[in-house]
This record gives sequence, C-alpha cells and structure tokens, in this order.
Amino acid sequence: MKNFIILKSKKVIFSFIAIFLVTGAIAGAALAEDSVIKIGVLAKRGPERCIEKWSPTVESLTENIPGKTFTIVPLAFDQIYTVVKNDEVDFIMANSSLYVELENYYGISRIATLKNNVLGKINTKFGGVVFCKKQRNDIRQYRDLKDKTFMAVEETSFGGWRTAWRELKEAGIDPFKDFASFSFGGTHDAVVYAVRDGKVDAGTVRTDTLERMDAEGKIRMDDFYVIHEHGGENVHLPFMHSTREYPEWPMAKLQLTSNELAEKVSAALIGVPENSAAAQAANCGGWTIPLNYQSVHDCLKELKVGPYKDLGKITLTDVFKKYWILILINFATLVLLAWFLGSRIKLNRMVRAASKALEIEVDERILTGKLLQKERDRALAYLDIAGVIIVALNRDQSIAVINNWIFAIR
Repeated sequence: MKNFIILKSKKVIFSFIAIFLVTGAIAGAALAEDSVIKIGVLAKRGPERCIEKWSPTVESLTENIPGKTFTIVPLAFDQIYTVVKNDEVDFIMANSSLYVELENYYGISRIATLKNNVLGKINTKFGGVVFCKKQRNDIRQYRDLKDKTFMAVEETSFGGWRTAWRELKEAGIDPFKDFASFSFGGTHDAVVYAVRDGKVDAGTVRTDTLERMDAEGKIRMDDFYVIHEHGGENVHLPFMHSTREYPEWPMAKLQLTSNELAEKVSAALIGVPENSAAAQAANCGGWTIPLNYQSVHDCLKELKVGPYKDLGKITLTDVFKKYWILILINFATLVLLAWFLGSRIKLNRMVRAASKALEIEVDERILTGKLLQKERDRALAYLDIAGVIIVALNRDQSIAVINNWIFAIR
C-alpha cells in the first residue's frame, strides 16, 4: 500500500513537471514571437536592394531596443494593402501617398519622416522626374508627350507616377487617352532602362533615381533630358525634378502596435547619426519628426484617387446621412398631405353620392307632387260637375249619381 502511494505521488509530480515544461515552452514561443518586430518596407527597386539598404537600420534598432529583434519584410506595391490589413507587420514604411491611403483605411500612424541623402545633399522633400532620351528634340514640354509611348513605375507609386500625373493633368493631358501607349514597369530601374533602350518614348520615376543609378554606374545622366515644369511652384530640390515637392517617406506604426514600442522606435530612428552605417547603407541622412502630409492629400484630391476616389460624387447614403432630419420631416409632411388629400377625395365622393341621391329623391318628390296635383285637379273637376248636377237634379237623384261616379273613380 505504501509503495502504491509513493508510486502514485511520483506520477502526480511528473505530471506537474510535464505541464510546467509544456506551459513554459508555449509561453517562451509566444514571448519569442512577440520579441520579433517586423518592418514592412516598399521595395521600390526590388526585394534584394530593399534588404541590402535597410538591414543595417533594423540591426541598429535591435541594438538600441533591448528584448526586441527587428527584421525587414520587403513588399511589392500590390502587397502593401493586404499585409497592413491583416496586421502581418508591426511597422510600415512606404511612399507618401500609400501612407495617406493606409492611414485613412487602416488607421496607421506616422512616427518619423525620412531624411534623404542624395550625393551628400540632405533633404526631406521629393517629387517626380519626367524624362526622355536627350536626342528626342520633339519632347521638351509636357504637351509634347501627346501621342507618345509612356511608362510609369506603378499605379500606386507616388514619385514614380502620381506626382507626374498631377502635372500632366494640369497641362491638359489625359494619360489614359492621349498617350499612344501607357504601361507600368513595376520598378524605377525598369522604367529608366525602358526609356534608355528606346522601348518607350518617355517615362517617370521618383526624384534622385537617375542620380543614384548614375552613381552606381548603371546609366549616364547625360543620356537623358528632364522636363522642368512643376506646377508653377518654386521648387528647390537638390536633384533633377519635374513636379512639385512633397514630404519624404514616413515610418508608421500599425493600430495594434503599442505606443510604448512606437515611441522607442521613433526615438531610436531620430537618434540615428547622419554618418552612421545604417544611414549610409540607406543613402539617407537619418530621420526627423513626422512632417505634415497635407500636400500629399491635395495631390490625391486633385487626381481623385485613394481616399478621394469618390470626391464630388453624391450618393443617396451621403444625402441621407447629412439631411436625414429634413428628409424625415418632409416624408412625414408628405404622408400627412397624402392622408389629407385622400380624406378630401373620399369626402367629395360621399358628398357627390349624397347629392345624387338627394337629387333623385327630389325628382321623385316633384313627380309625386305633380301626380298628386293632377289627382287633385281631377277630383276638383268631378266636384264641380257634382255641384252642377246637385243644382240641376233633386237631392236623391244627385246622391245616387255621385255615388256611381265615386264608385267609378275607385
């Protein structure tokens, strides 16, 4: 019996130990998962270049924020929305117009803005470049692009399409009607190569792309001509440009990412020195406080894309939301008016029916009166005759005659 109790006690102890180990393993796995922080980055020049460019930055964040391991998730243009919607990353870095859209749709919040470094020149603004081969003397202004073949980076690319689209629209060009052909290259490099190799007449990429590719030995800047029109604004970008300027890419946190972690990441990014390995690898001058992105909103409003795609369109839902009280009052008034008109129509019908019945009854009474009058006149005529007879005959004879007439009348 004693051995049985000891054996049973050992089993209970081993069970508790097993449960403890399993629970600890699960908790450890969950903790390890929570310690890995994913930063989604728009890979505008491809995933390999994206990882090469931003790996030193996430390494710096890992060193400066204890207990967290940061990793880069390169994203294509068509992956951004799904990844953010499904909370597959903790932070997102994308172009300025994508940020505005994601902020509107999924509530992301910017925590810092990139300071760009182009050949030693630091800037927090960028735009678009519209260019062609230098020997194309027939292309010198936006209006010269009509009936030409044209390539942009991607439909949702800001510097590589939307900034230029705004200028084209202002110049009276509809890209979807006025170009001989219009296509998207997918990356900035692909667009530059397409123009260089004569596959299209002209194209657009974000500012600093031509300078970077020239510095990397991939192209020669002197082979291209850049259109210098930018909406009539005074633009002072330190590189070739064709459009208005807009704030640089932001780093943003997703809704489920804690503010505490976001504050640490923001502080670590803004604290990155301009000459650090992370900054040099990213070709940037570090980070600054989040800038104002109203100019990006203005661009998207002008183009009616993103959160402004239905701008100016009035739906029944919009009207009801704005004027529902007036609509209800007017509806109630119409119901009362309809009831009143219906009651009047019903009453008029009753009056007409009663009037008709009354007319019939009056006509009948008039007819009856006429008949009675005829009978009265007839009776009086008989009485007059009777009077004559009474005068002419004696009493007994008159009575007999009158009784015979009365009997005859009946």
